[in-house]
Parts: sequence; C-alpha cells; structure tokens
Amino acid sequence: MKETNKKILGKKENNIFRSLSFGVSLAYIITAVVFVVYAFLLTYTDMTENNIQITVMITTVFSVLVGGIVVSRGAKKNGLLYGMLCGGVYALVMIMLSFCILPDIKITSKMIMILVLSISAGGVGGIIGINSKK
Repeated sequence: MKETNKKILGKKENNIFRSLSFGVSLAYIITAVVFVVYAFLLTYTDMTENNIQITVMITTVFSVLVGGIVVSRGAKKNGLLYGMLCGGVYALVMIMLSFCILPDIKITSKMIMILVLSISAGGVGGIIGINSKK
C-alpha cells in the first residue's frame, strides 16, 4: 500500500515539474519571438529605441502570464503558488543569465521590478489557469 502511494506521489511531483518546465520554456519562447520581431521593427522601420523598457516589461508580463496558466493547468490545486513559482523561475533565470553575460552588472530597481512583475503575473496566470480548466 505504501509503495502505491509513493508511485502516485512520484507521478504527481513529476507532472508538476514537467508542467513548470513547459510553462517556463513557453514563456521564454514567447519572449524570444516578441524580442526578435521588435528587433526587426527597430532595424527596418523608423521606430526609435525609446520604448525598449516598456516593451520588455509588457513582454515579460504577458509571457509569464501564459506560462503561469500552463503550469497551473497541470496542477490540481495551488494555481497561485505554481504560477508564482513559474514567474520566479523565469525572472531568476533571466537575472542569472544577465550576470553571466555581463559580469559587471549590478542589481538595480529594474531587475527587482522584473522579478516582482514576473511573480505577480505568474500568480495571476496561475489563478486563471486553475479556474479555467473546470
């Protein structure tokens, strides 16, 4: 009986990990597509670079919102928690990559804002996802 419970718990943990991995990956794919399109627009049109920061913020929020929805659909409950986890992982990976690519970079208020926005958007996505599958 105990072995059966371990198998069920193992499948549940594996399913959540898979959902989290897929949600974060999807969020990064959305981000990459939007950034490539934006780069082409900047390069081949008369658009200025004045809107880069707002584009990054909006893209981050949208991407993590979608990722949070995907993650929470793989969960039976705790959509808020799993969505926030998705947003936190997304932001922390992005921040760690920034430190690897630019070693002299400092933690700024913009990084903290991205972290807070990511966790918040992931939480909202988690709530939407857990309630939309009923």
